[in-house]
This record gives sequence, structure tokens and C-alpha cells, in this order.
Amino acid sequence: MRPYETLIVLSPALGAESQQLIDRVQDVIRTRGGQVDAAHDWGARRLAYSIHKQTDGRFFLLEYQAEGDAVAEVERTLRITDGVLRYISVQQEHTGLPQPRVRDVPRRDDTPLNEMRSYGADPASAAPDAPADESGATSENPDDSEQRG
Repeated sequence: MRPYETLIVLSPALGAESQQLIDRVQDVIRTRGGQVDAAHDWGARRLAYSIHKQTDGRFFLLEYQAEGDAVAEVERTLRITDGVLRYISVQQEHTGLPQPRVRDVPRRDDTPLNEMRSYGADPASAAPDAPADESGATSENPDDSEQRG
């Protein structure tokens, strides 16, 4: 069995019949060998656009575990039932936040600057053979030492 969730938008004209419809959908899941984990009533909300001349809808979210044929039967039941404005069923394994990327470049605050310059290069070739001046620092350009002193 796989975890699924189905979001159902019902017409507010159904009133008390909306809970009976949700109970019927849960019975369909159970008779097909599924298990209902949670049923959330999100209440009445204004729709972003009108559906069948309705501007409000009552939202229900069902979380359950079932096989694919049970999901198909739930969707068939919702398709032929009057008062269902919209529904969508998704498999929960494919939802959620993406995994963060693993950085292969060392972070600057973790690595000294002289090691960052030699990152990816051969350590022997990372430090050029340059003459040292009085301060002990090396310079790549021999003209720099003449201008300083």
C-alpha cells in the first residue's frame, strides 16, 4: 500500500450532506483494503475563481494508504457525485521539500585563504617560486618589491 492524499472541494449547498459524502469516500477506501490515516475539515473558504457559478467551497483533506485501484474508485465516486466542485489525489511519497545540494567547494569561513587559492591545484604548483622581501612575504611580480622599498 502507498500513502495518498485527496483534497476535495464541495459545494456549500450540500450542508450536512457533505459529511455523509466524506464518510462514503472513507468507506470506499476501507472496502478496497485501504486505511484512512486522517480526515481534515478545512471548512468553507472563498474560491480564487468561480466553479459552476459557486464562489465558496468547503474543503476536505483525506490522508490514507491504499492501492491504486482504491484511488481510482474514490475518484470515480467523486466524479459522479453531485456537489463535488473539484478533487485531486496525489501520492504522498512525491511531495515535500527538495533535498539540499551538497557543496563540493570548501566554505571560506572553514578554510584559510591560502588553502582556498590552492584548492583543486597541485600543492607543489600552488606556491610559485618567488623571492621573499624584507617582511618575509613572497611576491609574484619582482617589480613590486622594488616599488615598496
